Amino acid sequence: MEQKKIEHITLNLIVFGTIVIIGVLARQTVLHYGWDEFSSNLILVVCSIIMGAIYLNLQMVFGQLLSPTIEKCFMRFECYRNKAVVVETPTIHSKLVESTINSKLIISEPEPEMEEIETTSDTTEEVSIPSCPELNEDVAELPKEDATPSTINNISIEESNQPTEYEVFRANAMAEKERASQEKLDKVLTYTKQNLVLYLSETDLNRLCEYITKYYLSDSLPKVEPIKVDTQLKTIDIMHFGWNIGKSFGKPRLQTATFIKRVFAHTLRDSEISTIERKMSHTESECRIKLDRKIA
Repeated sequence: MEQKKIEHITLNLIVFGTIVIIGVLARQTVLHYGWDEFSSNLILVVCSIIMGAIYLNLQMVFGQLLSPTIEKCFMRFECYRNKAVVVETPTIHSKLVESTINSKLIISEPEPEMEEIETTSDTTEEVSIPSCPELNEDVAELPKEDATPSTINNISIEESNQPTEYEVFRANAMAEKERASQEKLDKVLTYTKQNLVLYLSETDLNRLCEYITKYYLSDSLPKVEPIKVDTQLKTIDIMHFGWNIGKSFGKPRLQTATFIKRVFAHTLRDSEISTIERKMSHTESECRIKLDRKIA
């Protein structure tokens, strides 16, 4: 085992040294043709990497493709085939003997301690190795004893990993609820961008969409910084906008009125929250943002 390790290290050192030598030669070549120092060092690294990759690929190809083919060719010769059989037979026989002795030590009952071995020859006869047919029978019997419990354990583990009918229905219902909630939010955000894009800058519009998302996903009002809209929008426009998104989300009127009062504090500075709550759905005055009952 130690000898194989030394041989493996020696082979790797030889290959590594060869790769370094090729890289140095490549570096000297490009320096000779007038390349700068950095480019020559880069050529050294690239050549080393390429040669290392070629060596690994050749080693893989030889191990997986050429080695089995060469072994099949040598197996045609009788002397090589006999040598391979001789090498493999002691290993198989020793494994069978070891497994048989271990199984007999586990299964057999302990013998009485009063028996004594009289001679060395008797000891040798009692510890003699059984014949190969007995080994095969003992080895074949052991897996049969363990087959049934292991199979039962595997089946029970697979059955325990299978989800119940309740879990499947619940997972489907939760997924459908999440999908419907996301569709509702996307619809409101699209409505917001389409109706306020002319009255807000891109930064303020994105910030408003972020506030609306937090307002929808949270039961409490989010912390906001007031957004100033174009003077073309009146208080009734902002109230209509608030009513449209609040109705779509199913939020209470008072909560929605408080939300738009904080977000559009400049436009609604002269309106109280109670007034906003009461006039959110009024349509008497002229406005740019109409009450939209489709998104609700």
